[in-house]
Amino acid sequence: MFEALDIFDILDSLFIFVGMIAAAISGWIITGQVQQRMKKTLGRKATDLELASLRTWMEVENEEKLREAVKLTGPK
Repeated sequence: MFEALDIFDILDSLFIFVGMIAAAISGWIITGQVQQRMKKTLGRKATDLELASLRTWMEVENEEKLREAVKLTGPK
């Protein structure tokens, strides 16, 4: 009725499970880093909608370029 589980079947399942856990944890860490970057650049906390918004990311990039230019040339 039941087939005996091969050790490789068990290892495959374990490998998939560990991979899924690792992906979830790394996604959580990356999301936190993205939120910190946006908060630092925009000066306010970014919403979930803004994290996925291309327009907001363009704002962040422009602000970072502006700050880098001011840092290199000095304030006017």
